[in-house]
Amino acid sequence: KILEVRGEVFMSKAGFAKLNEKRRGEGEEPFANPRNAAAGSLKMLDPQVVAERPLGVFLYGLGEVSAEAIVPDTQVGVLDWLDQLGFPTPERIWTGRTHDDLVASINEFDADRHELDYETDGAVIKLNPLALREQCGATAKAPRWAIAYKYAAEQAETVLNAITVQVGRTGALTPVAELEPVFIAGSTVSRATLHNEEEIARKDIRVGDTVIIEKAGEIIPAVIEVVLAKRPDESEPFELEKKCPECGTAASKSTEDDVVWRCANPDCPAQVRGRLEHFCARGAMDIEGGGEVLVKQIVARGLAYDVGELYRLKLEEVASLDRMAEKSAQNFLDGLEVSKSRDLWRLVFGLGILHVGAGVAKALCRRFRDLDELMHATEDQLVAIDDVGEVIAQSVHRWFGDPDNRQLIGVLRKAGLNFESALYQDAAAAGPLAGKSLVLTGTLPNLKRHEAAVKIEAAGGKVVSSVSKKTDYLVAGEEAGSKLAKAEKLSIPVLGEAELLRLCGD
Repeated sequence: KILEVRGEVFMSKAGFAKLNEKRRGEGEEPFANPRNAAAGSLKMLDPQVVAERPLGVFLYGLGEVSAEAIVPDTQVGVLDWLDQLGFPTPERIWTGRTHDDLVASINEFDADRHELDYETDGAVIKLNPLALREQCGATAKAPRWAIAYKYAAEQAETVLNAITVQVGRTGALTPVAELEPVFIAGSTVSRATLHNEEEIARKDIRVGDTVIIEKAGEIIPAVIEVVLAKRPDESEPFELEKKCPECGTAASKSTEDDVVWRCANPDCPAQVRGRLEHFCARGAMDIEGGGEVLVKQIVARGLAYDVGELYRLKLEEVASLDRMAEKSAQNFLDGLEVSKSRDLWRLVFGLGILHVGAGVAKALCRRFRDLDELMHATEDQLVAIDDVGEVIAQSVHRWFGDPDNRQLIGVLRKAGLNFESALYQDAAAAGPLAGKSLVLTGTLPNLKRHEAAVKIEAAGGKVVSSVSKKTDYLVAGEEAGSKLAKAEKLSIPVLGEAELLRLCGD
């Protein structure tokens, strides 16, 4: 039997305070805020350390549920059911039927939320009947039956002591406000992004100014405005130095309309670190252990300056780094080995090509069968692809035309990385599942869920999360749960793994 319950992990304010007190006593840097502490705890590889962290959870949603289970037909009913089963559920919920009911509930919660032992920046409004949710469906990113209401961000006044400049993986120079520390929305803030030179000029932000800051979404600090009445007489307009603070290379803009100054040196240490971290990230090549701390040491020791050199690292080199025992080093090298078989879109995204996010990488890999075809594509071929405009096409064409980047591709080829696209769709013939929506449920005999999704997408189909009247097929394995019952009720065709593979042309 299966009962998959979903929710949100958090760290209480009291638990956060005790954790930071312990870290200070042990000579470690305290966490910035409960959210970062909770997220960082969940990413840790040692479950015993995670178990020691003061984490809590609120559970409020359902995933897979065995078919024989009698599931309530409303959100309120689901919460009551989970509570009866012993799961921790949200302590405050409101129900209503009108706009006025919603506004009253939102205002009531706003008045009380600062007294809670955890931080929150808004309320979630959901349809209560689950049947109505199925009718509403979802977009590619979010359900249509729920919306988040964000409260006005908390603001504070402080002094801007200096403006420093950070260098990103694409060479972008980002000015940062160094602030007199001020407590706001649950944490002490001492830095805030200033975005770019034009933003600073627009707001006329100067060193020495008293500024109003707020946390965008209660998380990211931002400078909102200057308190001109408190401006020092000797203040001067800020001028961004047009050279990289990390390597000293002259900065330039990609186009006349660009608002971002960039370091033109591809070997700039800051860019190298950024590219390696991006390549290893979960959304890209998903290499275990390849985070900021390890990458910083790898670059500082001169062990790798591009992503190709990661695949030449030896166990003794990685194990010799600070806080890297042999087991951790081996886990990282194993992660590199596993990454060689990742689908092509992850590699394309991981290469860090300017303007190429995960969505664009997938679009490119649906059009080109392998990396060689993509490398030799013309700008006209690229701009003809959905989701690829002129700026992206120029960036991709320029990147693959660079001799150094072509040399890097050769290194990755020699290392044995996969250059074939599982998403490729022959333009001359629509895929057998073109225009079809499929839902996956249960455990398939051979394919993992993500492997089945890749085959469906490669055949032109779309994988959606919930069964509705718009679903064309349900792909069901063992212990399929409530989705199978719903598909049968709606007379939606149900496929097994073998039937799915036949439809996909395998």
